[in-house]
Amino acid sequence: MSNQLSLDEAFIKKATNLIEANLENEQFGVNELSEALGVSRSQLHRKLNSLTGKSTSQFIREYRLEKAMELLQNNVATASEIAYRVGFKSPTYFNSSFSEYYGYPPGEVKYRNPNTSDESSELKEPLYTKKESKAENRNSFSLKNTIIGVFGGLFIIALFYFMSNNSKAGDLTRSEVVETLSKSIAVLPFNNLSDDNSNQYFADGMRDDIINQLSKIKSISVKSKQSSDRFESTEFSGLEIGDALGVDYLVNGSVQKYEGRIKIIVHLINAKSDTHLWSKDFDREFEDIFNLEKDISIDIAKELNLVLSPSELEQIGKIPTKNLEAYNLYLKGKHFLYNYDTESLDIAEKYFKESIVFDPYFALPYSGLAEVFMFRKWPRTSEEDYLKAKEYALKGIALDNDLSETHRVLGAIRMEYERNWAEAEKEFKMALEKDPKNAFVHLFYGRYLIYVKGDFEKGMLLFKKAIQLDPVFIYPHIMIAECYIMMGKYELALQEVNKAKEMDNKDLWASWIIFLAYVEQGKEDLAVEELKRSWSLDPVAHVNIKPMLEAYEASGIKGVFKWFNDMDINHVGESNVYHSAYWIAEKFAFLAEHDKAMEWLEIAYNRNNAELFKVKYDRFFKNMRTNPEFLALLKKMDLGDYTRNATFKD
Repeated sequence: MSNQLSLDEAFIKKATNLIEANLENEQFGVNELSEALGVSRSQLHRKLNSLTGKSTSQFIREYRLEKAMELLQNNVATASEIAYRVGFKSPTYFNSSFSEYYGYPPGEVKYRNPNTSDESSELKEPLYTKKESKAENRNSFSLKNTIIGVFGGLFIIALFYFMSNNSKAGDLTRSEVVETLSKSIAVLPFNNLSDDNSNQYFADGMRDDIINQLSKIKSISVKSKQSSDRFESTEFSGLEIGDALGVDYLVNGSVQKYEGRIKIIVHLINAKSDTHLWSKDFDREFEDIFNLEKDISIDIAKELNLVLSPSELEQIGKIPTKNLEAYNLYLKGKHFLYNYDTESLDIAEKYFKESIVFDPYFALPYSGLAEVFMFRKWPRTSEEDYLKAKEYALKGIALDNDLSETHRVLGAIRMEYERNWAEAEKEFKMALEKDPKNAFVHLFYGRYLIYVKGDFEKGMLLFKKAIQLDPVFIYPHIMIAECYIMMGKYELALQEVNKAKEMDNKDLWASWIIFLAYVEQGKEDLAVEELKRSWSLDPVAHVNIKPMLEAYEASGIKGVFKWFNDMDINHVGESNVYHSAYWIAEKFAFLAEHDKAMEWLEIAYNRNNAELFKVKYDRFFKNMRTNPEFLALLKKMDLGDYTRNATFKD
């Protein structure tokens, strides 16, 4: 018996050591622990349950929470920073999990620290009796392990992903603003049950197609893929997911691809009550995949008592290609596309091009290739890549004019590269018309409206709509904050960007907005401290903390801006410096070195810097708006002067 006990103790010790070694790795979950221990998920669950009375995910989560308590009691960092240290991706979810486990929020730990008094020494266990996790008494979901790429770089605005009840939507058309709908749904990541782990791309593709099919139904609001992707392999209850996403219903499932067949199990859950409403097994030949996706979507609609119009049924039943190998290769490419790192985009390009070989009239891989060439080196996209992106976008639209994403990419090309403002807006409007539930499109069109037209009111309307469509994504909040920066409303900017910061404390763009707001308010110490904080969390940017602080100590905030330009001009290399011309011009404008600012703006113009479309209403250039050379540049870009848009107020 003692030997058995020691073996059990050794097993638990090994498991906890593995969790400890991967404590900061938010992706380390049930699958990773079972693989490291050399046992199956089911074996691990049974073993832990018999020894601890806990599920595997509960065992991992509670270990992380107990380590968090230890760090909080020792006052080593803020609660948000500790959330990341113990493997929680979201400080918001960390706060709710901690409160549920201990009976009080992490912010109260310092007031209950056992080291502070004799009375508090009794508080090593929470004041309130530890409550059994609500999730233990509910159905829960094991979500696939999904990595969402965070778009890095201090100045790189990668892809942008609204509508308050009192927003002024009267100026927008029906296609521009989706009316609030009575029912909403999120399709969660599908598990891959195939023997081949590499078939995850297929499970992802099936789920994406079902999202797209349901999005064609006007009577239901479907949350974006990016929104529901944020729920990873850790087990969440339906109530937790539904509350975070603001939806009434959830769909999850599993996919198995085997011997030329597809087996998929789909579940429909009421997120408000966390109850299972419906499930169905489908087993079809692979060649019947499009009818399978159609049938699943229609069955879900029927269970929700949705009435589909003939045109909706036609759209849902639309077959993108008759060549299944072309479709399979497209799914493989799409699996890598939205990581947006160079290596992944290279792989995506390969699969999209192979897909076209099998079916040159299949529109979707052309759309994928347009995104590859547009964003592989963004915002340092070369002329050659812009032209390639345009070529593929136009080809995709020629084959299928209903592809919203392709119109969005073409709109971005018209705006950033061609500076054809009318055609850019035409494409963004077309993208919105084709998919009025697409948060990306709302962000891109809003971006055009604020930067090119100075229409902050309508732009923010679209950003708020993007938030409604994707409530856990941070970039609409950051864009609203940037609007406030451009309008000189710095306190409002801080309030908005802090909403993003609550969801992702590491985001460098959010930190940059905070920095700018503090600089404009004259709170230079706070500005520098914010950069120091965010850079300390970044594996690349942290090396810049010391020289930045030295520049600040020597010459104040102007020294920091001079240091920025020195880094860009002297250290990025000749091949990259011209791509940074716009950002260099911004810093010179802040330093009131207007001649140098104009010099670099002309370089940005001649080199087609992707950011130059922002120039008219960019706050950095506020003191140059009467400069004849600056106004001449605006005229050359067909941006006009500051009397063209009545909604712009400096």
